[in-house]
Amino acid sequence: MNCDAAQLVLSARMDGDRVAARQAAAAKAHAETCTRCRTFGERSARIRSAVRIRAAEPVPDLVEPIMAAVARERVRPTVPLLDERRIRPRRTRRPRHRRRATSLAPAAAAAVAGLVLGSVLVGGPWQNAEDRPIAAAAVVRNVRTVAPTLDAFHGTYTIHEFGLSREVPERLFDMKVAFRSPQRFRLDVRDRTIYPSRSWTPTHLRFIQDVTATFTSGPSGCPGDLPARVCPRTRAAVTHLSEFSAAAPLPADLVLPVTTFGSTTGFEVLGSDRIGDRNAIRVRLSFERAAPMFPFLRMGGTWRPFFDRDPVLLWLDARSSLPLRMLVQPSRSPERTAWELRHGLGVESPDEPILDVQLVSVSAEPPSFELFRIPGVSAEPTAPRRLEDLPDRIGYLPATPEDRGDLELVSIVLPPRSAPAAPSSMLVYAEGLDYLKIGERRDRTGPEPFGPLDPGAQQILLDGGGVAYYEPAGEGFGRRLAIHAEHADVFLETNLPRGRLLEIASSLPLVGRPLPPDRRGSAGIDVERIDVAEGLTAAGLPASLARSLPGGYIVASAERSTVGSALEGVTLHLRQIDTDTAGEPLTLHVERDTGLPLPSSSEQGLISFAGLEGRWTPSRSELEWVDRGVYHSLQGVMDLRSLIEIAGTIVAAETEAG
Repeated sequence: MNCDAAQLVLSARMDGDRVAARQAAAAKAHAETCTRCRTFGERSARIRSAVRIRAAEPVPDLVEPIMAAVARERVRPTVPLLDERRIRPRRTRRPRHRRRATSLAPAAAAAVAGLVLGSVLVGGPWQNAEDRPIAAAAVVRNVRTVAPTLDAFHGTYTIHEFGLSREVPERLFDMKVAFRSPQRFRLDVRDRTIYPSRSWTPTHLRFIQDVTATFTSGPSGCPGDLPARVCPRTRAAVTHLSEFSAAAPLPADLVLPVTTFGSTTGFEVLGSDRIGDRNAIRVRLSFERAAPMFPFLRMGGTWRPFFDRDPVLLWLDARSSLPLRMLVQPSRSPERTAWELRHGLGVESPDEPILDVQLVSVSAEPPSFELFRIPGVSAEPTAPRRLEDLPDRIGYLPATPEDRGDLELVSIVLPPRSAPAAPSSMLVYAEGLDYLKIGERRDRTGPEPFGPLDPGAQQILLDGGGVAYYEPAGEGFGRRLAIHAEHADVFLETNLPRGRLLEIASSLPLVGRPLPPDRRGSAGIDVERIDVAEGLTAAGLPASLARSLPGGYIVASAERSTVGSALEGVTLHLRQIDTDTAGEPLTLHVERDTGLPLPSSSEQGLISFAGLEGRWTPSRSELEWVDRGVYHSLQGVMDLRSLIEIAGTIVAAETEAG
């Protein structure tokens, strides 16, 4: 457990929030050996004790001046960013007893409570505003706290895009985003650009989601990773209707960045700021990490390309965590110059914006349910409304979790059974922006995890017994978990934290079994999934490497390649714990008694690192090296510097292990 995660758990326990026993024990063990976290815990405890327990000092009657200030606030000509009627106080799963501040006037008590919370988050009330550090864990926690309480949202944005082409250097769009619980989203983009000729197709887009049914329309246009002048102009409309979708809601992070801030790693909190008349928290992250906040770029139409490591400045409302502005600028990375050449772009200044998305207003009224009516879909539900009706329809009663907290069952879906991988039933639970989908099938066969999971998913043990296969959020999905039981295969998909997902899965009336042997291969080579510890041993790597990699990576799964009975190689899949937006999956392949293969590309070059000489192939993002007669290749969508850092850790671990 790192410092951000430990401080988040320590703070949550002090607030009386429910924390899993394993997390609490891990945070306590971490703090015992970490001076920074031990100091954080002791200082936070002193602040709470000093404010909550000491005898209250006499305070002046502040009711009249405070109410006068409230009255002045009410007449200010601004639209509130979030209607307080649509944020519900979060329900707790168990009652908590709080000390009554009987000696304080109500307004003063509220002020003290706010002072305590602010002190814990920023380090103490004695600091100047510009000097107050804000922990990444606090940002993640604030977003996570708001998510289940947000029932409705209806906002208007402006989008400024720069650098599409010489003919069209700047474009302007209006965008409207609507959400209404449970799981109803709508996104409309209107292109207001005046184009130089009729050969240009305006990018008008529409996306509607009504629980699990989705509708998308817009011009096919030009792929975002090709230069504008190369793309064919087309007016052909692309309309897609799906009555079943297991993917995460597309525009959800525009409402609240739950997916973007699903992990405390991979972004930097720059401090407090102002957007208009609103207090804001300014955050810097990469375009790759912030991708869920730009869903319109994946919906069709013509958009300029963006470099994965282009920095994004994000302003979050300090009170509601609503995204107020997203500003993208070109990266100063040397790799971007080569990327610009490949995409036919000119040199772009790091000081000039290339995309600017701003929240303009929020409606005071929740959006009408009619706004989410999907063309071509009957308003009358076709699936049963009660679980008790399902055995007559599909022959079984789906598994339901005993521990689902405040999540409520909002939809029962019977997807089409045309594809073997499709579930025969899907239960959708939701609360605010939080969601949980449970798909099940009773007649499935095959060695791969059920649902939208890769064969290399991480095998984990559940507290309730049995095993499951886990993948972090990514590829348009939330966190996923597959369970292979005796008479059923189940997958869960959610935007809840990983620990909460495992708790829910452990409460299902199923005992997960290891997947049957998965042997794939060609040319006489058999590939078999094996345990991570076994894979590290076969690769000659120490077991400690499984969780000591930089950048938040762990060794999630392993495969062994054999020719007959002889070991050919070992492949290790490196993943993030929470979300792929914190770092794309990587593949490490190890073969003994093998040198570097012959060059396969003219762009390959030799580099030196960790006392070794390696080979770098930019087009494949692959780093290869030989250490003491053992061939290694590390591949993934990552810059060379980051790959070298991970490769150096692997080399050091091998050296230490002898």
